Amino acid sequence: MCRQRLEAGGACRNSLCRDPGRSIERIDAVAYHSGAMQDRIQRYKYEGEAGWSLVFGRLVVGWLGAHAAGDPPGLIVANPTYLDPGQPGPGHIEAIIRAAATADPGGRWPFDVQVPAAIVKTEPTQRSAGRSFAEKQITAAALREVLKIPDPARTAARTILVVDDVCTTGRQLNAVADCLMREGRAARVRGLVLARAPWR
Repeated sequence: MCRQRLEAGGACRNSLCRDPGRSIERIDAVAYHSGAMQDRIQRYKYEGEAGWSLVFGRLVVGWLGAHAAGDPPGLIVANPTYLDPGQPGPGHIEAIIRAAATADPGGRWPFDVQVPAAIVKTEPTQRSAGRSFAEKQITAAALREVLKIPDPARTAARTILVVDDVCTTGRQLNAVADCLMREGRAARVRGLVLARAPWR
């Protein structure tokens, strides 16, 4: 599922990689969640530095051009953000998707910029960041309960790429993939994150 296998002598240390019941095919990352990348994601996500969405959108487009041409996704969606009624949008990952679509003027990549999105989060859930592995499993299960596919025709029989900012265990992305596979009838679901934490 991930390139961590190469670093661990052929055996990935993330338990999701070894889970035969997982819904997500693989998760790729642009970078590690450390140093400057970790700092910029933190500023973007929690400190209101919205301009980083433009940079992150270009990173997504660049990664796609370098790595996805041979097996292109049929739709590129955000790991959905819940917004309270009346709260201005888009969410932080949705903003990256929109920035990526703008950075792809030829329309080579099928970014989901429609409203409503192809997959939506209907209620808030607890933050996963900074929690233990067991707590992350609980928050991923809670996330799965509040995901919805407004129109399965948009995702049916397609290869879907789910974009997120950070991957630690992959459980949240797997919950999104499960919804896309079961309710959205997707053919395959992969993940792409800006940064992933090294497995501990």
